[in-house]
Amino acid sequence: MNWIQVQTMAEGPHTYVGIEVFLPQPVESGKRYPLLMLLHDHGEDRTQWIRQACLERYAEKAGVALALIDGNQSCFVNSATGYAWGDYLVQELPKKLAGWFPISPEGKDRRVMGVGTGGYGALMVAQNAPDSFAGAAAVNPVLDVSCLYGTDYEPKPEYLFGEKEALASQGYALSTKFQIPVQLYCDADHEEQARQWAQNGTQITVETVSADNLLEEAFQKYVEGGIRV
Repeated sequence: MNWIQVQTMAEGPHTYVGIEVFLPQPVESGKRYPLLMLLHDHGEDRTQWIRQACLERYAEKAGVALALIDGNQSCFVNSATGYAWGDYLVQELPKKLAGWFPISPEGKDRRVMGVGTGGYGALMVAQNAPDSFAGAAAVNPVLDVSCLYGTDYEPKPEYLFGEKEALASQGYALSTKFQIPVQLYCDADHEEQARQWAQNGTQITVETVSADNLLEEAFQKYVEGGIRV
């Protein structure tokens, strides 16, 4: 698998963004590969996925391109202070990737997967832009960002989401009614909360994975579960 590092100026977030792109090898002439975007957790960067999962083995077999994206501790949402990370994932980045690499520009060929706060970000874009993705997955996701208030979380939740009392009205509360398939992968410590959250939802599946091999097991299950050419 070919691994390419990209540093690009992102208009929505108003900053440079680091991206790692993986392409199956050999690249077939004229072929456009389906894309899986991978979003990291708080306190991490895009290399979390490389360090904690053997991505190449499963993505190569499935014929899937990967984009590992630095989110600058943004939760990958359009922040209350005007940094449009969600728009970047939905509108800006897919066009750039399709222009630079043999990656499909079609929403039906694109999925997003995140861990922790990146899982929250993946679910948010799935909720807000279902026509731009064929599916989403989240590993031990933060399902309610109100839990971040009053903690030592940086940047301050008020900076990202505004006042706690206005989370729902400002569009930062997750719905459980999805228009595209959503897969949650949770270890034993997070499974009960996820199942309770999802029980009245639509298009949500919850699956247990091992805490000892969290990202690799979740990634393998998701990729082998149907993200194929």
